[in-house]
Amino acid sequence: MSEKQPSETISTNQTCAIIMAGGIGERFWPLSQPNKPKQFLPFGTNNNTLIQDALERATQIAPLENIYIATSKELKPIFETIGLLPPSQILAEPCRRNTAGCLSFVLANLLAKQQDLTDITMAVLTADQRIEPLENFVKVANVIIQYVATHDVLGIIGIPPTRPETGFGYIEAIHEQKININDINIYPLKKFHEKPKETVAKSYIKSKNFYWNSGMFFWNVKTFLNELHKASPIHWDSIIQMKNAVINNDSEKVEAVFNNLPDISIDYALMEKTNNVVVAEAIFQWDDLGSWTSLERVLPKDENGNILHGNSVCLKSNNSIIYNDDTIPITITTLGIENLVVAVSNGVVLIMNKKEAQNLKQLLEKFKQSKKNNEQ
Repeated sequence: MSEKQPSETISTNQTCAIIMAGGIGERFWPLSQPNKPKQFLPFGTNNNTLIQDALERATQIAPLENIYIATSKELKPIFETIGLLPPSQILAEPCRRNTAGCLSFVLANLLAKQQDLTDITMAVLTADQRIEPLENFVKVANVIIQYVATHDVLGIIGIPPTRPETGFGYIEAIHEQKININDINIYPLKKFHEKPKETVAKSYIKSKNFYWNSGMFFWNVKTFLNELHKASPIHWDSIIQMKNAVINNDSEKVEAVFNNLPDISIDYALMEKTNNVVVAEAIFQWDDLGSWTSLERVLPKDENGNILHGNSVCLKSNNSIIYNDDTIPITITTLGIENLVVAVSNGVVLIMNKKEAQNLKQLLEKFKQSKKNNEQ
């Protein structure tokens, strides 16, 4: 049976915030585990977890009763235990179908609760980003929320790039058609661009028309459904089918419809197929914490360029990340190392060249296979 829907309805003429928090964050293994994924790690401001920071941002732009966490069936019990939101506001997807599936599932559940969401503006946020200062984010978010609420467009926040990053997607704006609202610039979006090579990324920065794709989206629900119907009918149809199934408490039907969805992002399913998108230019610091080396941009370093956490003793060690979660009584000691990640967590010791950070999943798969073989 599906979850019983709460009797309360979503406040009209207000914002509904969705925090997507279903990922595991395998590139932070061994610290990140299936029962303690990246969003539960203390990489936020003032040692907050990332999900705590995400919820704090959401509460600044939407009433608490209008905030939902979208996650997996495996993670929902963990969210319920920590009590950030009532269980009815934690929505568990039947399986993984990327962000397009996630948002289709969420909207189906919201429509089942309240058939008419015409006056609702939706803010789609993520659980694994570092954003500072909070008040600057709130200013940008409120401007784009009001804009998409009163214009028939979809919105996205673009981050002015600070380096030729090859690990982020980019969005290209039309600067000649700038609109300024409360000192926040809004532009029509020209095109999405895949993660580029370094030479291409450098050209993007030089042109000044390109932004990092923040993955934070904003739209009026009616506009979103209209655009989705044109761009990806399978997702639009799934929303209607799942909504009716939720109303009828038919969890098997919900799961069957959801399982048939393609595993694609909302960028591919919708945003890249419509010409009806605007970009709000961020005025805050932003980072997508995707791997161990991303910590170098957000955590303090010692005089030798090392990031140190937990019980460790280092000598003649430079530009390394030494992370001990202190769950077992062990001291990390290093001598004469450089440009390494050394992490001890959950009974595993990771020693990795920082250049291999993006390939950590390959090691994790080999580790899982080795563990499986040893158990046989």
